[in-house]
Amino acid sequence: MNQRQRRRSPAPRYGMKSSKKQSDFVHLLLFYILPFVVFNGLLFFFMTTKPKVSISVAAPKDYTSTTAEIEVSSILPIKSMVVTQESVEIQLEKTSRGHYTAAITANGVLEVSVVGFNGMTAAAYEPIDVLDDTPPSINEDFVIEDGILTFTIEDSQSGVDFTTIRATASDGTSVSPLSVDKNTNKVSFEMDSNGLTIHASDMCGNAVQAGFNTDTHEVVQTEEGGAEQQTPPAEGEASGESQAETSGGSETETSAPAERGEITISTTN
Repeated sequence: MNQRQRRRSPAPRYGMKSSKKQSDFVHLLLFYILPFVVFNGLLFFFMTTKPKVSISVAAPKDYTSTTAEIEVSSILPIKSMVVTQESVEIQLEKTSRGHYTAAITANGVLEVSVVGFNGMTAAAYEPIDVLDDTPPSINEDFVIEDGILTFTIEDSQSGVDFTTIRATASDGTSVSPLSVDKNTNKVSFEMDSNGLTIHASDMCGNAVQAGFNTDTHEVVQTEEGGAEQQTPPAEGEASGESQAETSGGSETETSAPAERGEITISTTN
């Protein structure tokens, strides 16, 4: 009797059931939830990552050309890259992985467009205005005294090429300057009573042409593709007027010089 009482069945172990539930949760976490999160996170990252583009422009040495350095960084391979300036495609030279150079010979906005392997695009823009595409300017405050024309010519970038300064008389003959002061940029010519046309260029070849006339007492404004307009000087102004006209543009500027006479300035690039 005592032996039968001693052989009682063991009490149930509730800890085993709790341990099994915990093991099932860890298994679900490690083999289902975490792989799902990691896979979809990586998929989203690779589907949305974009290339990075940077542009740097070197200082010009001669004001006629410069170099643009382009750096592209991307986790995924690059499918295509296009570089344009004012809608004109620029040729690239690859210098190293992700680094390119482009020769720039004109001012304008440089645009770099990159398409990654996943189809995501990136673009960068860089305005370029370091090249000299502007001709010298002839100061409209010229002086005609004792038959001598004196004016000032300036160029803020490549500088005036003083060897190109010459004039054409009304009969078509070429006239050399009487004096050229490179320190003050003042130039003097013997004035032709029937008019004198001055020609000059800067060191990049941008040319300017200016016509002087001592007998005209009105401003003749000409817009490209349009008719000439004659504007008489206002009452109380000096007897001479001046006009500045740039070829390729339609804007004209007028102002009164110190002495009598007319100046008509046109520029060619």
